[in-house]
Amino acid sequence: MQIESTQNAELLAKKPKTITVNVNERPVTFSEHKATGLEIKQTAIKQGVAIQEDFVLFEVKGNSPLKQIGDCETVTLHEGQKFRATAPDDNS
Repeated sequence: MQIESTQNAELLAKKPKTITVNVNERPVTFSEHKATGLEIKQTAIKQGVAIQEDFVLFEVKGNSPLKQIGDCETVTLHEGQKFRATAPDDNS
């Protein structure tokens, strides 16, 4: 029992690991491993990336086609992951 309590205390005392991803070629740091598309955009905006919440977010994976990430879609974040946010098309 004592060993288990000590291990739990050590886990709580450790500083949470941050994850840095790229949004439009700019580093954006997260403290959580999961975020919605909207949270990714909001965090990027707070950290100085020149985008807006209504931009369309895509995940960039090498030579694969871009994968659109919806505002409500939850993404598991990985170090170095790349995203691109673009202004919505104006069809008016």
